[in-house]
Amino acid sequence: MTNLRACSALLFIYLCIFSTSSQASNRYYADNTLEPSQGFAWDWGIGAGYYVEDSYLVGMDSYNDGFEPDIHLAVSYEKFYLDYDQSQLSGGLSLGYSIIDKFEWGLDIVGTNVQSGFDETGLTFYGDDVIAELEGIKRRNYDFDVGLRLSRRFENSHISFEYLHDVSGTHNGWVMNSFFSQIIPWRNWEFRSGVGLSAYSSDFTNYYFGISQPESRADRPLYTPDTSYSLIFEFHAEYPLNQHWVFLTGWLSTWFSNDIHQSPIISQEYQHKAKVGLRYVF
Repeated sequence: MTNLRACSALLFIYLCIFSTSSQASNRYYADNTLEPSQGFAWDWGIGAGYYVEDSYLVGMDSYNDGFEPDIHLAVSYEKFYLDYDQSQLSGGLSLGYSIIDKFEWGLDIVGTNVQSGFDETGLTFYGDDVIAELEGIKRRNYDFDVGLRLSRRFENSHISFEYLHDVSGTHNGWVMNSFFSQIIPWRNWEFRSGVGLSAYSSDFTNYYFGISQPESRADRPLYTPDTSYSLIFEFHAEYPLNQHWVFLTGWLSTWFSNDIHQSPIISQEYQHKAKVGLRYVF
């Protein structure tokens, strides 16, 4: 245990001395740092937030709230990068390699998770109570998708297109994402907004929202959907309280196409989530 603590302390000191500062960021926005760096660079922050959301799965409480951690981490080495962002509701994990970064255009190989997994206990990670309306469905696993990302960066706006394919063996389908975002500074505030359109292959849609013969029952008929899509809108605001503490708030809305919301295990054609929180910046 003593050796482990000593190694951890040495690693922390090494990172502090030999790293240069970067910014953890969301790949959908113009200030993202998913671009080549000179050597090794890293940055991180931590906080917490209170969220309110409604679930799209049948049987789950339409009003769900609680506290969740706010962790953001950016690590890059030359053309490789890792970015994990929980500050914004559209954030998540991104792994990538920059192929082209020139004249504000970028072409990357990127890997990310698109869809959260769920089972008969719902979406709750630590849930263990079976939901009656979901009882008997098979587990849907998290996916991991890899593909190409083409982006164009402007002064305060950003547009990107992604073609991804599942490499985890979860659904073996494709996902296409397009997203346009804008950052508007006003006094000490920073406002962010974005709109995105995603398309999902029939393999993706059927894996997560289809109903197979063993899962079907009187109130949950066999269901085989086709290609689907979703539309998202995000608003996010930040205000620095002092040198280290930042207040943040955000709203994310998602609307699903017919092939998703007509599934017997989907209760509505939309999902909304709101969040307020604090983040400590080192």
